[in-house]
Amino acid sequence: MSFKWPGSPSLYASGSEIADYAELCAWQKGSISVEKIAKQLDRLGDNDYSDGVPEDDFALNRPVEEAFAEIETRIEICEEDYPFSFAEHGNTIHFDLDYSNQKHIIYLFLLLATRLNMSDNKKHDEYDGTKLFEHLSAEVVREYFGNGAKSCVFNDLATNFEDKINRLCENIGEGTGFTNRNQKKVKKIDDGLDIVVWKNFSDNCASKLMGFGQCKTGTDYFDSLSRIYPDKFCSKWMVNMPVVRPMRLFFVAEALSRINWYTTATDAGLLFDRCRVIDTGGNITYDMFSTILKWTLAAARTNELPYQILHRY
Repeated sequence: MSFKWPGSPSLYASGSEIADYAELCAWQKGSISVEKIAKQLDRLGDNDYSDGVPEDDFALNRPVEEAFAEIETRIEICEEDYPFSFAEHGNTIHFDLDYSNQKHIIYLFLLLATRLNMSDNKKHDEYDGTKLFEHLSAEVVREYFGNGAKSCVFNDLATNFEDKINRLCENIGEGTGFTNRNQKKVKKIDDGLDIVVWKNFSDNCASKLMGFGQCKTGTDYFDSLSRIYPDKFCSKWMVNMPVVRPMRLFFVAEALSRINWYTTATDAGLLFDRCRVIDTGGNITYDMFSTILKWTLAAARTNELPYQILHRY
């Protein structure tokens, strides 16, 4: 079980977990050194190390080394959009918020959406963080698909499943409408489908690029990586299959390690993690950013993190 803030990782935590913990500690305290992280995790003995500079005979425990290697990877991917920085020869991480950069807030939102308990700690300022992540993902993938692309959150289309399918078919211009081939009572809410993206031609005819995706906050999603198969979904619930089979999409708030990336992406399809969302989502709407900011402010306030500094946005 991955740690949830304000808790701390176990002695057997992954480098990615400890990297998130280091970011949250830097946000809380302004900065934190490698050695302090290690001491907090009981990885060091009672030795007294200078802040930020290890002694010559001191070798960092491997998980802590891996954590700061993960942070270096995040810096390489996100560049100026990463709201932290390294100092003291790379041994100290600083909270380095740039008030001209909206992606810093989006990163903090995704960090919290990973490390808070998103079962009972997801609603802040009357907004649901899991639903907010779905809407953010819909905007991000629309930008990724490029000029003219459209997207929607499946559960926003209607209140019952049959109407959602009918509205979706109407929007994408394919599928004809809802069918229930086994004639059983439909109790499904979404059957694993969270967002849809498509890109029309000017003729609005069938045969177009589409993607069906699932979105997950928190860290308990690996059993869901292969849950959404667009072919099966369309075959079960649409009168006709789309001419071009939709690609499989998966969105997570977590920053995934690139060490295991290939295996995870093979299960997930077109994979967007925290860093890819930051890399892609440069043109989210004002309303989207405003809502993310409100949620992040409220979540920080109630989870032992400085929130006053975010008011400058």
